[in-house]
Amino acid sequence: MTLNTIRLNPKFNLIFDSQLRSNDQWKKTETFILRPGLSYVLNKNVSLTAGLALIHNWRTIQGVRDGVSDNRIWQQLGIVKQVKKASLQHRIRLEERWIPVLKVAGNDIVKSDPKFNARFRYFTRWLSPFSKTEKLTKGMYWVAQNEFFFNAAGASHVNRKLFDQSRSYAGTGYRLSKHADLEVGYMLVYIEGKNKEYTTNNIIQLSSFLRL
Repeated sequence: MTLNTIRLNPKFNLIFDSQLRSNDQWKKTETFILRPGLSYVLNKNVSLTAGLALIHNWRTIQGVRDGVSDNRIWQQLGIVKQVKKASLQHRIRLEERWIPVLKVAGNDIVKSDPKFNARFRYFTRWLSPFSKTEKLTKGMYWVAQNEFFFNAAGASHVNRKLFDQSRSYAGTGYRLSKHADLEVGYMLVYIEGKNKEYTTNNIIQLSSFLRL
């Protein structure tokens, strides 16, 4: 995963992240995400952002493997606060998507009858340096974060519940400079299914952060 922020002027930033995800045991590519957005800076701690999520999934149905697009729009409020030598980040995101029915047609997977679903995502992240420095400019740090997903509309097209999933993460990183970080960590994903069904995924995540 890469997360990038490019300062256009004192009030506007271009932000985008890209992700490449594998399926179990890293055997095949499962998902590629490109998520650009334009951010308006209210002050040094608060920003408003809107953007797109361009998502391509590879799915296998009845022995047929094919790529399926899943594009979305999103809006978010971001808050970052300095707490002594650590930083605390909050993000509230509204994500609108259209969930189709997938069917096999010959050697292709086709989409039909898309249904609207909106999700609220609440993300919080705590980052603290290992050193005793007041502000991290270079060196090792540790991080813990969590994100909760809630269905705001169209829950009947997903799991028929308010709660959708959670993503808990802990890791360590190295700040190369004030412009760049490298990070590795473990993520546990819990996805609530219909009835009493649920799914858990154990993930190793490699990340880079760029701030220009």
